[in-house]
Amino acid sequence: MARTMVFSLDDAVVFRGKQMRVAGRMLLEGASGQSTFRYLLSDGSGAPVLLEQAAANRYALLRPFPPGAQPDTAGKTITIGEERYTLVGVRRLKVLETRGQAPAAVPKSKLLLSGMFEGPMGTLMRELVPNSEQQLYYLVKPLASGDLLSASAHAAARAAKSRAAGLDDDD
Repeated sequence: MARTMVFSLDDAVVFRGKQMRVAGRMLLEGASGQSTFRYLLSDGSGAPVLLEQAAANRYALLRPFPPGAQPDTAGKTITIGEERYTLVGVRRLKVLETRGQAPAAVPKSKLLLSGMFEGPMGTLMRELVPNSEQQLYYLVKPLASGDLLSASAHAAARAAKSRAAGLDDDD
């Protein structure tokens, strides 16, 4: 079983080849006790990146919808243009810890309800705090292996690649 890599606040990471740091971290607990981390990554110049980490180092990029572009929601479906997304599950997440900048634009709360919707273009997530009017929508995109590395793992991979290239030159 793979050991889960947990990043701490201010850790240096490389996201899709770009040096960044963990500017915020949130620890969530699901109904069956599983831990989920959310990371807010920043390089200080561009838009921050929001990632969610499930067990066994599975990461997903959460792309928030702009406040003025909220999709139409009716019951168990979300409609964006001509595309319909159907509710496939709801997660009840307890907020156990928040460090640094908030990795989500939700009001301070100890509980989040997170609905997962599947459709022709992938997965959407609708998140809300119970007894609140505010709802957040995210496009959820799984990361490929190697899209997110610690800075030290990235440096080691580059060094190994450089050594391999050097060996190839001698042949």
